[in-house]
This record gives sequence, structure tokens and C-alpha cells, in this order.
Amino acid sequence: SPADVRGSILILTIWSICFLSTLAVILGLGVRQKLQLVQRLDERDKLHFAAAAGIKQAIVQTGQDKESTFYSFVDRCADDPSVFKDMEIGDGRVSIRYDFFDDASGQTKVRYGLIDEERKINVNTADTAVMERLFEFLLGGDETRAQDLAAAITDWRDADSELSTPVGSAEDSFYRNLTYNPYEAKDAPLEALDELRLVKDMDANSMEKLKDYLTVFGDGKININTAPKAVLWALGMSTYLADKVMLYRSGKDKALGTADDNVFKSAPNIVSDLSQFTSLSDSEVADLSRIVDQFLKVQSEIFMARAVAHLNNRRNTTEVVAVFNRGGDILYWHEF
Repeated sequence: SPADVRGSILILTIWSICFLSTLAVILGLGVRQKLQLVQRLDERDKLHFAAAAGIKQAIVQTGQDKESTFYSFVDRCADDPSVFKDMEIGDGRVSIRYDFFDDASGQTKVRYGLIDEERKINVNTADTAVMERLFEFLLGGDETRAQDLAAAITDWRDADSELSTPVGSAEDSFYRNLTYNPYEAKDAPLEALDELRLVKDMDANSMEKLKDYLTVFGDGKININTAPKAVLWALGMSTYLADKVMLYRSGKDKALGTADDNVFKSAPNIVSDLSQFTSLSDSEVADLSRIVDQFLKVQSEIFMARAVAHLNNRRNTTEVVAVFNRGGDILYWHEF
């Protein structure tokens, strides 16, 4: 009947509308997901370029101070929010920042600037005794573990397959017999600090405690103006002598990185500068002279920059860690 025909047409029409609506929703979701993907990719590229531009700005700053013969925490590259904080780049901002532990005050602060690699112990050049003292200082005073870990690093980097100490260390034979994913010792200098996680007994907790005091860059000489107390102690300074160096550097307000800081401007004058500031015993003079000749300098040439970029009104961030020298050569780059 005509009524049945009209009813059938109505049902067919409603079904068609529902089908087409469903299809439109599905297509719309697909288009939306693609648009979101394109937006995320665009944001990622913008964040990458912002962070990379921040690193380039840091390189420019170090290049401006090439003529300086010494480097300390009062240097602009060490901490200057007007230069390194919230730099406007494109649609976002980038900050060059790091967490700084002040040995004098015992507080951790955020600073805007660069970390010089010469404040750290170079695991490619440091002798076993220096690493032992550093590890003992930072890993809770466990002398045996410090000795074993230092020996394992020494054997990891040396070219031979002979153990440097009969107990506690490891060479190729140890790593080949690992239960999961066996490998061999590097038998060459480390190229990145992360390689230490492959060394026997270097767990994640120990790595976290040590990473800010170790490097694979530089000639092995330590900048006395920026070295932490743990590093000075590792070089052979007594606790009292290291404290005197820290007091000299921090000035009257006993805070590093302020206008009244004292700076060692010449390596040959380190002993005399400290002697004029505070009394040194004959043994302290002898120890400091030996350590200066063997380990210390007053300048830094290699820097680490941690650039954190974000877009305006966006939560996503990109972080780039780069190591470079004053000449602008990038030695390490990691983006995450």
C-alpha cells in the first residue's frame, strides 16, 4: 500500500542518515587524529629548533670570553639569568639551566648558565687512587666498594686484558660470561659517560650519585675555581685544606657565585694566594704545591649546556644536553 511504501522509504532514509553520520564521525576522527599528529610534529620541530638555538646562544657566550685566562662562578657563563633564562625564540622560550649544589651553604639552587667540564674528574685520565677517593667520598665511605669500582673502570678503559688488581676488578673474561647479553670490556677511552653503566658494579643508584662529578672530556686538569669539595678531596687534599680553598672562593658572604668571591687567576700563584688569605701549615703548603703541579689549573675550555624549551601556552617541553668547547665544536649532543 502507499502507506507501507512511505514507511519503508522513511526507514531506509533514516538508516542511510545513520550510516552516513557514522561514516562522517569515523572520517572526522581520522582527520582529527591526523591533524593532531601534524600539530605534535610541528610542535616537536619548533621545540627542537628552539632548544638548538639556545645551545647556539650558549656557544656564542663562551666564545665572547676567549681572551679570559681564568674561569670561575662569577663568570657570566656560569650564572646569568638575564642571558640564559627564558630566551624568546620563535613561538617559545628556552632556558639554559642546571642544579648547583653549594658546598659552602649545603643548599641546591637552580642556576642559569653552563657547567664547565673541568670541574669534574676525567675517568679516561684519572689514576685509580683519585677515583677511589672520589667514590669513597660520594658512596657513603665504603672503601672496599670504592676500590673495586675504581679498578673495574681502570680495566674497562685500558688496552690489555690483565686485571689491575686480583680481587674486585673485571676484564673481558668477566663480561663474556654474563648471563644476559654478554659483551667485552671497552679496552679504549670512554666516549660518553653513560658507558659507565656497562662497568662491573656500576648500578643506577651509584651512577646517579657520581655523574655530576665525572666527565670524559678535557685533558684531566681540574679548575680549582669551580671544582666541588669532593673533587678537591679526591685529588689528595685534606678536609681542612679543601675547606680553606672553599672559604677562599666563597668570599665574605660564604656563598659561591656572588660579587665578593675570590678567584684564583693563575695556577703558579694558587699557593701564595691562599697563604695570604689564611694560614697554611708547612705540610699543607707542600701538599697543595704538589697537587697544583699535578692536577690543577684556573681556566675551563669545555662546557655542558642543558637547554629546556617550551612553546607559549603549551605543556610539552624538549630538553637538549650538549657539550662543546670555546671554539664552538660540539662534542656531545643528546635530545629527549
